[in-house]
Amino acid sequence: MIQILLAKADLKHHWQQNSLFVLASSLMIAINYIFLSLMANHSLADSSYGKVIINLLALGKNFTLIVAIFFMFYANSFLLRQRDRDLGLYNMLGMTKNNLRQILLFEKLFLYLVSVLVGLILGTTFIKLAFIILRNLLNNYHLYSKFSLDQLMQTFVFFGGVFLLLFIYDCWRLRQLRPAALWQQAVQAEKEPQAKRLLGIGGLLILGCGYWLAIKTKPNMAGISNFMLAVILVVIGTYAVFTAGSILLLHLLKSKQNFYYQPEHFIGISGMLYRMKQNAAGLATICILCTTILVTLTSSVSLVAGQQQLLSSWNPFELMLTTKEPLNPSRVQQIAQRNQVKLKQNQQLQITSPIYGSFSRNGYFKSGMTSKASVSLSVITLGEFNRVQHQNVKLKANQVLVDSPAGQRLTQMVIKGKIYRTKGYINLKAGNVDHSIFQPVFLVVSSNKIARQISSSHWIYQSGLDVSGSAKNRQNLATQLQQTLQLDNGSFSYRPEMQKFLRATFGSLLFVGILISFALAITTALIIYYKQSAEGLSDQQRFKTMQQVGLSQKESRQAIYGQVLLVFMLPIVGAVINTVFALPALSSVLKIFSLYDGWLLLRVCVLTIAILLIGYLLVYSLTTKVYQRLVNRSN
Repeated sequence: MIQILLAKADLKHHWQQNSLFVLASSLMIAINYIFLSLMANHSLADSSYGKVIINLLALGKNFTLIVAIFFMFYANSFLLRQRDRDLGLYNMLGMTKNNLRQILLFEKLFLYLVSVLVGLILGTTFIKLAFIILRNLLNNYHLYSKFSLDQLMQTFVFFGGVFLLLFIYDCWRLRQLRPAALWQQAVQAEKEPQAKRLLGIGGLLILGCGYWLAIKTKPNMAGISNFMLAVILVVIGTYAVFTAGSILLLHLLKSKQNFYYQPEHFIGISGMLYRMKQNAAGLATICILCTTILVTLTSSVSLVAGQQQLLSSWNPFELMLTTKEPLNPSRVQQIAQRNQVKLKQNQQLQITSPIYGSFSRNGYFKSGMTSKASVSLSVITLGEFNRVQHQNVKLKANQVLVDSPAGQRLTQMVIKGKIYRTKGYINLKAGNVDHSIFQPVFLVVSSNKIARQISSSHWIYQSGLDVSGSAKNRQNLATQLQQTLQLDNGSFSYRPEMQKFLRATFGSLLFVGILISFALAITTALIIYYKQSAEGLSDQQRFKTMQQVGLSQKESRQAIYGQVLLVFMLPIVGAVINTVFALPALSSVLKIFSLYDGWLLLRVCVLTIAILLIGYLLVYSLTTKVYQRLVNRSN
């Protein structure tokens, strides 16, 4: 059948672009197969906090599927544009639209079968590596991988649907265009776009609003909504700024004659101006993808790196208990002896039950369980503080001692219309009383009367116990204490169990973040490659003409590197700027997880940027060589 032979010839003719499409699609298929296999794994589901891990994996799978579909449509549109000349030629030779659709069908079928086959081979091969990584992140060595035909078939069917959509899109594109015009369209040049000042100014304003919202994001539920709005504004603003700003920049460089009329600059700037519509969208997409990689890795790595600090904040003692009545020491001692466990250290504080609200910059406390609430406030009397700490501190009626694990440093505060001045900062080792997302703040006041003026909530007892003994006996003690005192999980925590929960949550978050970042990196690299390939193919004739009138190979190389560098560095610079402005919002979101170390976040961010920059420059070097080889192919 002639259509099969022509489809085979087309695939062979564009083998480099098609092979990269197959490779990238295969990796996307492999990643999604790994997600599906992990989600269906019984050993993972039956492990501690298995449901939490599987829910996080499901989020990662859904996000990766969206990225895969976006990439495959983007790459498919590039491949179809490269075949426009061939399709136009076939039409001129008498082929009908139906013949052209048959060619596209055979091509899609071949690409699908090869992509799925390679992807599933990679997925079944690397699923064991994925389990090893996940086991180490979770510190759970009882996980095991098991081959499942169901997940393999799900992957096969889902991506079959994606390739079917690609084929439908190809057919729709053929229906919309006159096939005889495809030949001219393949070589049709872009008109020089005009600078759109209003779009540029509007984009800057939208981008500025997104940055302002990110900076103003607070560690509360309203802050999360603001952060999501900031993300949307930054995406819109980035596209607008790249679309208008890049054209304005090139027009500005063109107006500087001493700069513009140098060969290495003239070739790049003039060439970019005529393709800036596609370039701007591609550059903005690369910028957004790089920003997403930076934000994803920075946040997930910070949580894993800071989980020990978080554990110390939530569980300063091995056992933390919140009760309505003081603990009976002899009763606790009996349970400990029964389980062959020794009590090493204990602390019991009488505090008021937390009230929720937020502090303004001036120290005004606004109480109420609203979306803007970020603080849980508890009060301790000076007598109780001196008894527990074995001190003899004196306080005036308007003075307080402050314990704020989040690092709030207010010189004075106004609560219910009364001013209290901070005399000093302390560490009570009281933990997170109700295990909430709110930042705990403890105030030591001079008397019971002042305590009741600040908070009228009932008194509770926050107890901490350090114990020694075998791990099994300590676990039995924790279980019996919780059952005997009838405490729910919000009033009781056991450090090893809390550590398991944090490892399960943050370890799986990091695992998902790594896979998502890998998928985004594949997408970014292939978008850059296809963008450079398209420009290289378009510039072949232009460089050939210039070399015929005297452009040397050295000047050609300088022009190529200058053009690629001029455009190539804009997305990574934009991504770094976006990430820097996102740091305050990330810091606030991490505070909701009780991670208060801003320096840790900054160090992780700098390291992530450095790693991404190295990879980005490597892709820059490789794609520049591809571009140079393409423009010099006919010379």
